[in-house]
Amino acid sequence: MHLRIVLLTLLIFPITLLAQETEIENEYNGYLEDFMVFDFEGIASHFTTPAMFIGASTQVMQDENAIKNYYRVLKANIQSGYAYSKSSLEINQVTDKIYCLTNTFTRHNSADEVLFEGTSYNFFKETESGWKLFLMQASALPD
Repeated sequence: MHLRIVLLTLLIFPITLLAQETEIENEYNGYLEDFMVFDFEGIASHFTTPAMFIGASTQVMQDENAIKNYYRVLKANIQSGYAYSKSSLEINQVTDKIYCLTNTFTRHNSADEVLFEGTSYNFFKETESGWKLFLMQASALPD
């Protein structure tokens, strides 16, 4: 009987992790879609506050309006001609309650020329509204 419980746990555990990783990837893909069109309301919906952004400087956003304003500044300083991004995602479990999604990305103009290459580390935790970003570290973040 004990062996059955152990085997069942070993079978269910990877399925649970895969489901969490799928939810996180879906949430992040929604963030990327909102980012590409600079839907500030949509972008903010993918975060839980307080949210920390670590780039050239470290900033903590206490509420949704602060996140929206942060992305307004980012938009004003993004590479000229920005049209869309391409991403390669990798998800790693940090603890049982925290995951890190690494995004290696390129920003492109409408002629498909690369304007910028970077990597962001995006930390998620589970909330009542699902998996949400609470920490982002990247070289592409504004001061």
